[in-house]
Amino acid sequence: MFRSTHLPKDLERLAKGLNLGPDFDKTVEDLSTKFAGSFAGSSNVDVVRSSVQFELFIDPPGVDPATVDLTLDARTFGVSATRNFSVTEDHEHVFVSRRHGAFHRSFTLADDLDTEGLTARSKHGVLIVDIPATATPRPRKIDITHARPG
Repeated sequence: MFRSTHLPKDLERLAKGLNLGPDFDKTVEDLSTKFAGSFAGSSNVDVVRSSVQFELFIDPPGVDPATVDLTLDARTFGVSATRNFSVTEDHEHVFVSRRHGAFHRSFTLADDLDTEGLTARSKHGVLIVDIPATATPRPRKIDITHARPG
């Protein structure tokens, strides 16, 4: 037996099956869309750091890399994109588990990262953001000089 775990669409199908009228159907459809949209706001991200750089691996499947918006405001790096999917009027979603809609993630970058050297590329559907690390000052001993009384 096939069981759906998508509550908003299940509610929508149930309401249509009850035949309570088009106004009720429209209200349930609107609520279903808003409820589903509230869970569409994220994307999978891996973060890797080496001694020379910081890398973000972001999975925006089904999103054209040319439509991804990358922003840098001071030390805050943001990634935004929208994944749209719709079916024609004579079709209906039977099961929905892929995320659709807009997503936005932001990251506060550490002071030892070179934001001017930030680059982004797409490889096999994964957005890869490289941020070079700057040289971290090493602890050192400070010698004290003695001033001769004059």
